[in-house]
Amino acid sequence: MFISKSVKLLTAFAAVSLSSVTADSSLILEEVDYDDNVMILTDENFDQVINEVDALLVKVYSPNCGHCIRMAPAYAEAAKLLAEEEEEQEVYLAKLDATVHKNIAERLNVTGFPTLKFFKKDQEPVDYDGGRQTDEIVKWIKKRMGPAVQIISSKEELEEVQQANDNVVFAVIDEENGAQREILEKIAVSSDDAVYVASIATDISEHATAPKSIVILRKFDEPYVTFDGEFTSEEIQSFVGKYKLPLVVTFTSESAASIFSGGITQHLMVFVDPEADYHQNLKKVLEESAIKFRGEVLHIMVPMSENRIMEYFGFTKDDLPSAIVVEMSSGLKKYRFDYGGDEMIEKISSTLSSDFIKFVQSFLKGEAKPWLKSADPVDDSELNVKVIVAKQFMERVVESDKDVLLEFYAPWCGHCQELAPKYEALADIFADVDSIMIAKIDATANEIDYEKAEVSGFPTIFFFPANDKANPVLYEGGRDTDSMAEYLKEHAKKFQLEGENFGVDHDEL
Repeated sequence: MFISKSVKLLTAFAAVSLSSVTADSSLILEEVDYDDNVMILTDENFDQVINEVDALLVKVYSPNCGHCIRMAPAYAEAAKLLAEEEEEQEVYLAKLDATVHKNIAERLNVTGFPTLKFFKKDQEPVDYDGGRQTDEIVKWIKKRMGPAVQIISSKEELEEVQQANDNVVFAVIDEENGAQREILEKIAVSSDDAVYVASIATDISEHATAPKSIVILRKFDEPYVTFDGEFTSEEIQSFVGKYKLPLVVTFTSESAASIFSGGITQHLMVFVDPEADYHQNLKKVLEESAIKFRGEVLHIMVPMSENRIMEYFGFTKDDLPSAIVVEMSSGLKKYRFDYGGDEMIEKISSTLSSDFIKFVQSFLKGEAKPWLKSADPVDDSELNVKVIVAKQFMERVVESDKDVLLEFYAPWCGHCQELAPKYEALADIFADVDSIMIAKIDATANEIDYEKAEVSGFPTIFFFPANDKANPVLYEGGRDTDSMAEYLKEHAKKFQLEGENFGVDHDEL
């Protein structure tokens, strides 16, 4: 799912140390294989290619990754378009199969697929955070190959830029190559939601008529917004971040990058049927809330055609319209709105606007309670590995008087599948020890909000001591049955197993 870990879609990569090339690197580009204009990288040729080219976008992928497969045609087309252009600096698109060339994948600290990283000669590599369509890829690369801020000298030039772009940041600066332009350059190079233009002339725009004045010229909402802060990187970025997107953004594959790579991490998402009669009126109501919380909470409308997003947040067509607040910076915590469906439609003309505002206010004050996804409980009375679901987590794990070893797993995870028979064998060993529970929880179907039990990969195993459930311990021992059994014999409270005594007294724990 894109949001994904679109949202993990924002984790930084470790910087890559490029080794020196002892071979004749001038020959390397002639020796590299290509697939649809995309350069094929390997563990063996990676460093040579990086040192040889002016610029290179590298896609690290897995052949079985659905996102990678869907992106491949657009990526190849972008490579073709860039290869056809005559530029002073040559830029290439490349790919590396992480399942085969594991050394480079490890160096790049790849944690998901596809991972894209941009290399430019004499500069540190940067994460690619643009869109997945051909034009978005080309636009992102071109911006990083040339000056990020275009210098103009006439009204006609500004009008031409406006016609070609939805979002234009225009600034009047005191000199073309001075400190003010340098500030704008640093902001613009990492911003794909707006085009940055500057001039020393004070008569180009009636909305920016003196040095250090800035205006955003837009094709949506208000046609222009003027800047009234200090000419610093922090204040300008905050201003642009606040006004670069419409009051209410429609979620699409094209807008996803702008939504998730922006500085606003708190999102009110309203799931709708765009063809329904209520749609436009609901959008107007949402705009009222968006105005009040502009710069704090991004307001997003998600069409029901976005099936993966709908499924991830637990909504079906019958639930629409529905709303949820998502906190992107804290493990994707979710807060469901009080009502949806027909009730929400009925209240569009009455209290829905004020209800949205009260809901967002309670969230910002920390008064709202997270909504946690949970599978339905199962009868595990005949199973030695107990099956925990989110709605039973507190009762069966935290509030129980047992020592609990809990595995967080994903059904598709190969390491989890490999662990399963060993974990079952462990549960068989301790089946008759009443004070110990061996359990598992499907982390893709259940969410828990419990301090010190953060899960960042699969499988993750935590030991919840019987007398100290507030401090679960991450199990970092061997993933074989004997190692896990020894761990319990050493850390659980006293118990008997096959006539022998194990464990420790509470006072010693």
